[in-house]
Amino acid sequence: MKNLFFIIITALIVFSACKSKGGTVSDASCKSCEDAIIRFYGDPSLDGCGWVVEASEIIYMPKNLLPEFYIDSLKVRIKYKVLERVNCGLVKDAHLSIFIEEIYKK
Repeated sequence: MKNLFFIIITALIVFSACKSKGGTVSDASCKSCEDAIIRFYGDPSLDGCGWVVEASEIIYMPKNLLPEFYIDSLKVRIKYKVLERVNCGLVKDAHLSIFIEEIYKK
């Protein structure tokens, strides 16, 4: 029971930390955001990477991408913090992970 409570609280904190808007965003409202593309790099249970973010020609694995952005080739503007390197499938330390602070559909 304690584990279930901990999981629910953790999920609420993670998902509430990411600001998102379904509409478009002007450059003025998010000055520190940059253009990015959401990509699906295969099912993680089949050694894929799952949902990734391509920004500045670098592939990042997001820790908190909201399901509403699970659209392959979706263009977005994001503000994020780079975290540690993470595994992708069988490849150790394949990509950097990120924590998305703000994300907007373009």
